Amino acid sequence: MLRRNLILFFVATLLPFLSFSQKTEEDTGIDAKTLSYGLTTNNYTSLLGGVVLRNSFPVSKRKNKPVNRYLAVEAVNLKNQREESILSAYGSKFVYGKTNYFFSIRPQYGREYYFFQKADENSVGFSVIVAGGPSIGLTKPYYIKYTNQKGDSPQTVAYNPDIHTNTSYIIGAGSIFQNMFTGLKFVPGVHAKIATNIDISTFNNNVTGVELGTLLEVFAKQPEILAPKFSDNPQTFATLYLTLYFGNKKLVKNKKNGGKGTE
Repeated sequence: MLRRNLILFFVATLLPFLSFSQKTEEDTGIDAKTLSYGLTTNNYTSLLGGVVLRNSFPVSKRKNKPVNRYLAVEAVNLKNQREESILSAYGSKFVYGKTNYFFSIRPQYGREYYFFQKADENSVGFSVIVAGGPSIGLTKPYYIKYTNQKGDSPQTVAYNPDIHTNTSYIIGAGSIFQNMFTGLKFVPGVHAKIATNIDISTFNNNVTGVELGTLLEVFAKQPEILAPKFSDNPQTFATLYLTLYFGNKKLVKNKKNGGKGTE
């Protein structure tokens, strides 16, 4: 709910500025290519859900507006929406019933359609992105710090709810980087997204913006995030997401003025 309200807040905040963006660069013969990176969140992640690297480059025109090739790679940590953190008797938190982290790495290819470009510091740019690609799903064991009734030193072990049944012996969660490449399992999938992109950068050679959209992702099988005896795990993830990104912009001469190059 917090993430959904945050997304709606950004939309309500940015929409009034769109009326100032009617001046475009279409008469100057200049388009822009961008390389940016950012942070993303959605309704299947924590507030800091993942990272994004994105590139947009002009390839054609549509109604005298730029059409860009859109390339991106996203890496997100997806959760089961029924996950619940429990405070242990030792003051640390862990997720009861969670057996695996589930990461999705998403290479993306698509098009970015501009309605108007950012022309000066008092305007914003607005475009629509349609993209998709394969999803590389990876499950990684969830570790806990576990002691026993004898009071021995706690051990960091992969959580097994059939073995670690007494939660009073669980001190807390292990690091997400614990045995980083041990026990990884591959779950293939595909995804597609449609989004609105708002460029709110202050300086002409910098990019600061917001990408707001919806993404549908389907995997070949259900990834085990929570143990099956606690909850079913989704095989399809339909998300509303928000990405805040930063980067650099280069101006390139479009075909209208002829020739390639930068200015």
